[in-house]
Amino acid sequence: MTREEVKGNLIRIIGEVLPDEDVSEIKEDDVPFVNRVEMDSMDFLDIVLSLTKEYKIDIPDSDFTHLRTMKDTLDYLMPKIS
Repeated sequence: MTREEVKGNLIRIIGEVLPDEDVSEIKEDDVPFVNRVEMDSMDFLDIVLSLTKEYKIDIPDSDFTHLRTMKDTLDYLMPKIS
């Protein structure tokens, strides 16, 4: 799976969890997700849960800090799903 495919899946998941948010402007950069969309801690957990189901991986609580931005999230996920 390519980085662009994973990015597309992540944007889709965020859009499903936050249907009222415009996720089309989320880019692969270092801007935290919470600065791009209105997301609370429950929304974040829903996104993490969706990622674990989508890619059949475990994401421990201690790794949540690696999921703050699109770039960080992709850097974290790619080695786990390749």
